[in-house]
Amino acid sequence: MAENCYKLLQDEVHEIICHDRFWLLHLEEVAILCRLIGLKRGLDTEVCRCAGLLHDIWLSKQEFPLAFDSHSKHGYEGSDMARDILKQNGGYSDEQIDIICRMIYNHNDKNILHDEYSEALKDADVLQHYLYGDAWYGDTRLERGAKVAEEL
Repeated sequence: MAENCYKLLQDEVHEIICHDRFWLLHLEEVAILCRLIGLKRGLDTEVCRCAGLLHDIWLSKQEFPLAFDSHSKHGYEGSDMARDILKQNGGYSDEQIDIICRMIYNHNDKNILHDEYSEALKDADVLQHYLYGDAWYGDTRLERGAKVAEEL
């Protein structure tokens, strides 16, 4: 059941952002990494994978360049957008949707410690940038990415 739900969700995300390969690649890779981190940490891997796929969905709909203030809050906006998408697609329980949306809401706040699911998404996001060597992402975040890479 979860695989079918994820496939429908994946198709919808691809339809929303089919115009930009960067966003598709980033979301897919964070989904894979979040699932791996969830597996390593004993979390619900489907919840982790789904949060990774949706974590930047709000950003993918914006015109760039984006003001820093807007970018720094994209998890808050994206959480609401993700909830709507998840409810439309079905297949995820209310509890799973709440966890996924909380993960997305919290993922901007990399310097604040949240619950284990939120931390898994933050770690997947920074690990994806770390693996690409994205220097613009900042030293502190890249250090976190290196730490997660070592954990895995």
